[in-house]
Amino acid sequence: MSSGELRLEVDQNVARITIDNAGKRNAMNAAMWRRLPELLAEATADPEVRVVVLTGAGDAFCAGADISELHEIEGPEGSATEPAERALLECPLPTIALINGLCIGGGCQLAAACDLRIATESAVFGITPAKLGVVYPPSSIARLTELVGPSAAKLLLFSADFFNAPRALAMRLVDEVVADPAERVAELAGTIAGRSQLSVRAAKELVDLAGRGAPLTERAEHWHDVAVKTGETAEGVGAFLERRMPVFPFA
Repeated sequence: MSSGELRLEVDQNVARITIDNAGKRNAMNAAMWRRLPELLAEATADPEVRVVVLTGAGDAFCAGADISELHEIEGPEGSATEPAERALLECPLPTIALINGLCIGGGCQLAAACDLRIATESAVFGITPAKLGVVYPPSSIARLTELVGPSAAKLLLFSADFFNAPRALAMRLVDEVVADPAERVAELAGTIAGRSQLSVRAAKELVDLAGRGAPLTERAEHWHDVAVKTGETAEGVGAFLERRMPVFPFA
């Protein structure tokens, strides 16, 4: 029987999804890959949740796909990893990967699909399909290339070598490397949760569209209209002028 689970916990405005498969350094088995989109949908449906954090239990983020179940994870019925990755990419809420250790293979695939990546100083990164004769998914290659550029993406994929956190930061594979990523992610998630959620949602959608080279004007106009109609902009500007905390009407 497969071990491992994903846990969803909500604390105030932050949903935390924890990868827990201690015996395999938090490798994701087939059931866990399939469970992730369900938990993301559950978190998104909760009106109190404003930020989603993905992390691993203990001292590892995720050691990748459970190779003993590779036949099921990438089986004849289709990939289980790509829907999970797509669910992260398409989540309307801001997503943060809290990388508290080993981040290998499918772990990098998950982290790269999040909006932001905060890593501990001792984290280790690697993308290892070349060690297994596996073709990395096209969507994952596209996202990786967008993050680190073609040359660094090729280095990661060609070599399948492991890289430390400072090198990952230099590559732009992660956004920050800190001594205490849990503390930093809690601070960052709290900051995002306290901002205008209309502005945050609009920014996420428009940045993602820009990354795909899609036109922005129509959606930008949509969000501008919503900001005016809901009173979001009026409240933000009014609070600034009155030197008080805003109470944004958009939820």
